[in-house]
Amino acid sequence: MDGITGVQLDQAAIKALTRHETVQEAVQDTAERGRGFARSIAPVDTGRYRDSIGIRKDGDNAEIFSDADHAPYVEYGTRHMEGQHIFGRTLDALAKGGGTS
Repeated sequence: MDGITGVQLDQAAIKALTRHETVQEAVQDTAERGRGFARSIAPVDTGRYRDSIGIRKDGDNAEIFSDADHAPYVEYGTRHMEGQHIFGRTLDALAKGGGTS
């Protein structure tokens, strides 16, 4: 790679690309697949945790979340129970091209 001293990114072009309708649809689709997958593997006692898994859209980003009070314990566990890693497993599935429930 002789002769290359640096790369300059066109930040305006990158921002425009992330706002393109096709990209936004892909972000939404991925978030919905992830939410569906997370719900499909969520433990169900009362259903409150599973039903709390949702999508929060913020500008160009989408986030899959749970607002249940006990969500951190389900994800990471406690000294009395192993974590179920619902969101970690969902991320892994999406990264592998899966995440369909």
